[in-house]
Amino acid sequence: MTRRPTPVKTISLAAAALLVLTLAGCGDEDSSPEAHDDPASTGLTLDDLDGNGYATAQVSGHMLVDETVVRLGFDGTQIAVDAGCNHLFGTLALDGDTLDVSNMGGTEIGCEQDRADQDAWIVDFLTSGPTIALDGDTLTLTAGDVSMALALQAPTDVSSGDPDDTVTSNE
Repeated sequence: MTRRPTPVKTISLAAAALLVLTLAGCGDEDSSPEAHDDPASTGLTLDDLDGNGYATAQVSGHMLVDETVVRLGFDGTQIAVDAGCNHLFGTLALDGDTLDVSNMGGTEIGCEQDRADQDAWIVDFLTSGPTIALDGDTLTLTAGDVSMALALQAPTDVSSGDPDDTVTSNE
């Protein structure tokens, strides 16, 4: 059995230790859903949304079904959604200025095809990781070419589904 000289072992151990220290410095210490690694982050937290409901005031890049309003309600890490047909719900988190919605489910009320399609669209939109911003009483979600501005609603207005609500929607 041949033995390497001691200086080679010492150099090898020192190089390995240096490599471990270098790689350890590359990790991100905070990987929680509310981490704000992006300096351009809005600083929005789930606490800012908790207990609030919003209804669409304007949608750009997508046409909503006539006489429908998208309503979002926030309760801790839960989101409730009504887009004109079923009552939808899911889990939410924030990653900087990105809304992370997952585990979407909902009721299965039979409704017209256009409203059922709108439910499917809103699920796709919300689970696509839209950016989120809150400016006063206006919540804005943006994904691709679609931007949705939602106005803060009084708690009793969140689930009213009043067809007289006015929404501006354009493509």
